[in-house]
Amino acid sequence: MAEFATSVGMSTLYFAAAIRDNGGGTVIGSEIVPAKVETARRNLAEAGLADYAEIRQGDSRQTLRDLGGPVDFVLIDGWPGEGGPSLAREVIEIVVPQLQVGRYVMNDNAEPDYLDFIRDPENGFVSMTLPLKGGTELSLKLK
Repeated sequence: MAEFATSVGMSTLYFAAAIRDNGGGTVIGSEIVPAKVETARRNLAEAGLADYAEIRQGDSRQTLRDLGGPVDFVLIDGWPGEGGPSLAREVIEIVVPQLQVGRYVMNDNAEPDYLDFIRDPENGFVSMTLPLKGGTELSLKLK
């Protein structure tokens, strides 16, 4: 499982607990702000979940290039930017080859260029907008 924009690790805690409760694995999170990385790691340690998560500090366009093998789920939850391709779009293009067929990716901000990518049939997904916060996209990789 991979996560873009870990922040202080709230989503990471839930994912790590689910991984623990379902037999093991690792959440790979990426966060660029050093203080948030330290807080996320501390939160995971205090919850007894540090063994189920790896928080990588740096630019997600670099830190998520190699997830160590195929992943089952990706959460893309960064802030939308101004102009140019969104980070969500750049990250999805990096992680898509590492996402297994039949697995999911979720985007929390519905950036228009991200939606263009994920909804393009050539990219191999079926996708729907969930009725959460007006812009949460859940997509299943078909090919």
